[in-house]
Amino acid sequence: MAKEYKFLKMHGAENDFVVFNDIDGSVPEISDNTAAEICDRKNGVGADGILIFLKKSSSDFHMRYLNSDGSEGSMCGNGARCLVKLAEKLFNKKEFTFTAPDGEHRGWIEENSVKVSMLTDSKVKPCSVNGRKGFVIDTGAPHFVTDLLDDDLKDLSGVGKELRYSKEFKFGANIDFIKIENDNISVCTYERGVEALTMACGTGAVAVALTLRETRGIEFPTEMQFPGGLLTVHQSDREGEVILEGAVRIVYSGNLSL
Repeated sequence: MAKEYKFLKMHGAENDFVVFNDIDGSVPEISDNTAAEICDRKNGVGADGILIFLKKSSSDFHMRYLNSDGSEGSMCGNGARCLVKLAEKLFNKKEFTFTAPDGEHRGWIEENSVKVSMLTDSKVKPCSVNGRKGFVIDTGAPHFVTDLLDDDLKDLSGVGKELRYSKEFKFGANIDFIKIENDNISVCTYERGVEALTMACGTGAVAVALTLRETRGIEFPTEMQFPGGLLTVHQSDREGEVILEGAVRIVYSGNLSL
């Protein structure tokens, strides 16, 4: 018989998640089908993915991230920021260390913003995909950063899907479309695993910021407007990482049968 488990609906710049607090180890394994049902926007809660807050002896918590198709994600920047906000409520403090499949991270609460450190060991590399120029970089998830073209607007989702499945990417990639007007940077990301354009993408923001610094000399802090809100990437005081910042909101809580 299915048992009910409490969840939170949260979002970072409208990149939204169903969040389970599994610090006591009671939440059961979530199958691909169950994840898809939960994330379905018509028949389920509706979300870009599922976050599971896990106990970790060597840090404050461990983040597990499932895409809306149930596949495991190595890192989710906005998801990490949501879990830092949850940790603030659970532990009543403002600074945290946590782990994700890609390694160790830090998190902070500062007024209305939530910041997390993002690993940046990967290099920006020029790449041509289906005859389209851009750059590839892994920021906890693989990204292809390319300029938004006028023709893309006819079917941006379709263009993103075609690029995402290109044979250039062994396991697929997230596609970041960028547009710069009067020093204002706009970004829209087609995310693998979600298989759709999302309102914002944290690893995408880092990918774009690093690419723009390397290829166009745009220095940090880099503020980007996503459809769901602003994300900012800052220089870190540590080698091999940058800081991702943005707003986080707890939308509501509820119960789900698992």
